[in-house]
Amino acid sequence: MAQAILAVTGIACTSEKRGFDESPTVFETDAGEAAAPPACGGRRCSRDLHAIVDDCTQAVLERCPADQGCAAAACVPACESAEVSQGSIGCSFYAVPPDSAPSSESSCYAVFLANTWSTPAAIKAELGSEPLDVSKSVYRAIVQGTSVSYERIEGALPPGELGIVFLAQGTPGPDTVHHLDCPPGVEVAWRGTLVGEHRTSIYEAFHLETDVPVSAYSVFPYGGAKSYVPAATLLLPTSSWHTNYVLVDGWKANAGSPFIQIVAREDDTEIRLRPQVDVRDGKGVSGAVRGSVARWMLKRGEVLELAQPESLAGSPIESSRPVAIFGGNQCAFVPDDVLACDSLHQQIPPIAQWASRYSAVPYESRRQGLEGSAPAPESVFWRIAGASDGTVLTYDPAPPPGSPATLESGQVVTFRSEHPFVVKSQDTSHPFYLAVHMSGSQTYRTLGDPDFVNIVPDEQLLDRYVFFLDHTYSTSNLTVVRRKDGGGFHDVTLDCLGPITGWQPLGSDGAAEYAWVDMTRNRAPVKTAIGACGYGRHEASSDGPFALYVWGLDTDASYGFPAGAGSRPTSPFTIPVR
Repeated sequence: MAQAILAVTGIACTSEKRGFDESPTVFETDAGEAAAPPACGGRRCSRDLHAIVDDCTQAVLERCPADQGCAAAACVPACESAEVSQGSIGCSFYAVPPDSAPSSESSCYAVFLANTWSTPAAIKAELGSEPLDVSKSVYRAIVQGTSVSYERIEGALPPGELGIVFLAQGTPGPDTVHHLDCPPGVEVAWRGTLVGEHRTSIYEAFHLETDVPVSAYSVFPYGGAKSYVPAATLLLPTSSWHTNYVLVDGWKANAGSPFIQIVAREDDTEIRLRPQVDVRDGKGVSGAVRGSVARWMLKRGEVLELAQPESLAGSPIESSRPVAIFGGNQCAFVPDDVLACDSLHQQIPPIAQWASRYSAVPYESRRQGLEGSAPAPESVFWRIAGASDGTVLTYDPAPPPGSPATLESGQVVTFRSEHPFVVKSQDTSHPFYLAVHMSGSQTYRTLGDPDFVNIVPDEQLLDRYVFFLDHTYSTSNLTVVRRKDGGGFHDVTLDCLGPITGWQPLGSDGAAEYAWVDMTRNRAPVKTAIGACGYGRHEASSDGPFALYVWGLDTDASYGFPAGAGSRPTSPFTIPVR
């Protein structure tokens, strides 16, 4: 929560043209066909990637050595196995804090690493292109009731462990009234404020590498409920990065400005953008005219941030080498006239990983039902973006009020719905993007505040997730969506609960169901038949595909993120920017 208006200017460009591949665009094959499962009786990888199994009986035919994993029914190095699996686990991640409100810019920044492998994960880091020592900055959180202590993890991150890497903290000043320190006693890897210009500029990103696959999430500020402007995002491994995106930011300008962060992993990475609005000059960065092709060059580990009141959402971007895109807003009112504002931040998937079908299920309603009845539905904000002209959308069970029937390339539409729905386009050559937005606390006078979370396409669902719940939020819950496969619906098992119950049908075709799971209420774990759910590390798994979204709520504060997502190529569509 913050109400100060942020003044933002800026952006950058060069007319030089270096290192960009001008060869014709090569379209990828349709992922729906490429990803079709082999006929029963073949060999395939086990779901945990540790073995080769019989496709009919699931019997283990060969178990891979501890430092290897399965890929294409063969044992290969573990990191290569994760890359081929095209999920959200990997061995190389870049992390950058959001351009948050100046009142919290110096706060604690942390990345969570979940070791999903069976052997310890050695961790090393860089800031920009320079080594960064994190050997004394990785901790486990020990939660006992409502109290939390931190124990340093010496050496590698043990199997199944969730490590918190305390990457950065700046020095608070007179204006950083919502500054949050990292927990007392922990050693922070780097002292400074990474994102402090609040306008278009170039700075450095953190790079984390491991020698076995992990999943990664970033949180700013760590322990952020008291900062009132927290944001979290799933981090996508560098193996999932791409060269072609449509920009998506968090929300249009009101209390704060929207921003885009472009991260390079290689030197001489040329960025080419065709902006839908004029791009303002920034600090050391030249602007561009609407409709022109702007060019910028980035070095390994550099971030180009584009921040200005005029939204660049919908603008296509192409790069000479794979990049990551993050989108957000410094502090957004959602809707524009309702308090309070909050920082928004998500890593945005490339066009190749957008898809033609999404199961749109939001967070659990924050509204209380009458006399103990079920919660009343919220009117939830959704944002949808198109990549291809002539995208025709159909909704099940019915189109929400204000939802678009068609989308053109680069068109971004915001609408509201009181009920979950399925939305799909005519084919994989017409991919689109979907995000859900939590509204401000004063919309219904509830917990929570504006938030922005990617919706995972139906084609990118996984079957296992390791995730965390932040102990500083009084209420935590999960949104779970499962898809039917050839074997019907499969149980989704949560470590603290067992099989999830309370499934509700989504749409009318019988292909999907959803459920909400309460994990903590009023700062206390929710009791279950096998114990209790609570803060910290958790795991969910199934024999079928499902999506899982994590939500945390407190007074004028919230965070949310998808616990994982596939990175398979799901669309052949590209937008050349030449």
